[in-house]
Amino acid sequence: MSGIFYGIGVGAGTKDDITIKALETIRKCGVIIFPNKSKEDCRAYQIVKEALAEIENKKLIFCDFPMTKDKTVVEAAWKNAAKSAVQALKEDSVAFLTIGDAGIYSTFFYIKCLVEKEGFDCQIISGVPSFCTVAAKLGISLAQDQEEIHIIPDAENLEGAFNLPGTLVFMKIGQKLGTLKDFLINHQDRIEYFGAVSNCGFEDEKIIKSPCDLDESRYLTVVIVKTKAAAPQASHKFFQNKSCKNFPCHKDVPEEDFNCLFCYCPLYALGPFCGGNFKYTEKGIKSCIDCNFPHFRSSYEKITSRFPELSVLASEK
Repeated sequence: MSGIFYGIGVGAGTKDDITIKALETIRKCGVIIFPNKSKEDCRAYQIVKEALAEIENKKLIFCDFPMTKDKTVVEAAWKNAAKSAVQALKEDSVAFLTIGDAGIYSTFFYIKCLVEKEGFDCQIISGVPSFCTVAAKLGISLAQDQEEIHIIPDAENLEGAFNLPGTLVFMKIGQKLGTLKDFLINHQDRIEYFGAVSNCGFEDEKIIKSPCDLDESRYLTVVIVKTKAAAPQASHKFFQNKSCKNFPCHKDVPEEDFNCLFCYCPLYALGPFCGGNFKYTEKGIKSCIDCNFPHFRSSYEKITSRFPELSVLASEK
């Protein structure tokens, strides 16, 4: 064995964000691998070239990692990159450069696993994460006191993301930026703060203060959102058992309003006078399968107002 395989984060956009440790490590590596197919497409290369002109004297390897969810294609790209790294490591140390921090959604870790299997030592040199740089550009705090920070890497469950407390950081959204934009525009009443930066640190950097101004063509966009605190719920009126395998058992009730408090409706005993959307089966059994009345957040008072009737019914029994 000869060299060490380094995963190095080079910051979010400018040479000024590269750490001294990152530069020193790159200097001592004879081979540099970039997660892009060419110099022209590689932001990590552009950043480092400004800070380290002698990088051109090193062996530079550009690896193409297709933007696809086809696992076969993606894994083949990882293996090709690992093969190049292992071949170079037999002679020298190798640096795999990535923008931001190497530990946050970086391709490096997939390559690292394959390289380690070949017996080579791997080390990580951390960089400034893009969302930290974006927060600084916007002049905001990501979290204070006991606030939570949530990093959202897609636009698959935006409603679920908005139910998370604290600060929401949307990154790696890419082609789904339009989906995020539409969602944010339609939910501005729930947003306490919005800020975004696209192409952070580059000449065409753009600071965005409204979701309406998000540009879907700008792939490298980090969005930071702080949602308004939800009004405290009266625990005796509202309860959700999300661990229930059937939750939510009625699909036509908005999940955020789904009340499990009356899982078994207390009005069932009132028979045909319960007021719900019931029906009787062929065997004469009352079925509430189509009734969602007790599961709406707003139904608490309506149900409890019928308790005197239940009391009378119980006394008669």
